[in-house]
Amino acid sequence: LRTLALAARFDLKDFDLHDYTGPSHKGHALLSDPANFAKVEVGLTFVGMVGLQDPPRETCKGAIEECRAAGVSVIMITGDNQITAEAIATNLGILKSSNSARSGKSFTGKELDEMSENQRMEVLKRILIERDVEGAVFSRTEPKHKQTIVKTLKQLGEITAMTGDGVNDAPALKQADIGIAMGITGTEVAKEACDMVLADDNFSTIVSAIQEGRSIYNNMK
Repeated sequence: LRTLALAARFDLKDFDLHDYTGPSHKGHALLSDPANFAKVEVGLTFVGMVGLQDPPRETCKGAIEECRAAGVSVIMITGDNQITAEAIATNLGILKSSNSARSGKSFTGKELDEMSENQRMEVLKRILIERDVEGAVFSRTEPKHKQTIVKTLKQLGEITAMTGDGVNDAPALKQADIGIAMGITGTEVAKEACDMVLADDNFSTIVSAIQEGRSIYNNMK
């Protein structure tokens, strides 16, 4: 759940903003310059709090469990706050419990930066050893961290698949063995850099693709 605090200021006559109606208002120029925000956004009155939740698709949790049964490690890499990321991961079954998150299965981008290359390898090696139990979460990350994680996993002999939708995800999509871009929300840059476009932006479709691919491979052997 993401929470937003809402506040308002009512004494804006000094700024000619008390009857503000939009871009055509004479006081709009003041709001166009971010340097003025600190002057206006003071003396606010708290008016309420809003909670926003973007629930995962119903099929997602089952798909993650199928991945685990098939020996596929699921690692969440997100820019979200660590607590938020851990809650989502626990809800999806990537982490088994909040206690798991604190026992070497949840890291921030900053913590990743502070590790040596050998330490990163040991962390990911430990995560992979327990892939049949749960995955891991990397939060507050930047695009470069996706590349670091992919590079380390490949050094450990893993076949890596990376999902992404933004322009900044393109390098990691290109670096992974299988780059997967979102077909609906993905940018054209991400789609051009990937190996596979997910037409419905649904994680369970990736699981279906793995099942089909393994079936074809077994039939060819």
